[in-house]
Amino acid sequence: MGNFQTPALAAVCVFIAACSLHPSVTFLATGDQGNVIGLTDDVGDCTAPRRVAYLTALDGTSLRGCWERDHSQIVVRFKDLEDRRVPVGEFRQTELGGYLNVSLN
Repeated sequence: MGNFQTPALAAVCVFIAACSLHPSVTFLATGDQGNVIGLTDDVGDCTAPRRVAYLTALDGTSLRGCWERDHSQIVVRFKDLEDRRVPVGEFRQTELGGYLNVSLN
């Protein structure tokens, strides 16, 4: 039975990684009230050129929205919230973003 569990567990882990429901965050910024804004390079449900963004609060709640660059700012839109405007310089590339060589252009 122990021999079956290891390959099965490995297969499940690979399956979950391959079928991730959330795009990978490539840039992060700390917003107002300690919220963290994560940007991805995935279009998802957003209308191009907008891409998927996440807003994570200190209490662990998370919202999904869309972002786009507007000159020197990133504009993030979340349903039922005011648009968030964050200077491009506030965002820091994640390790994955560096590996993928993505930019905020």
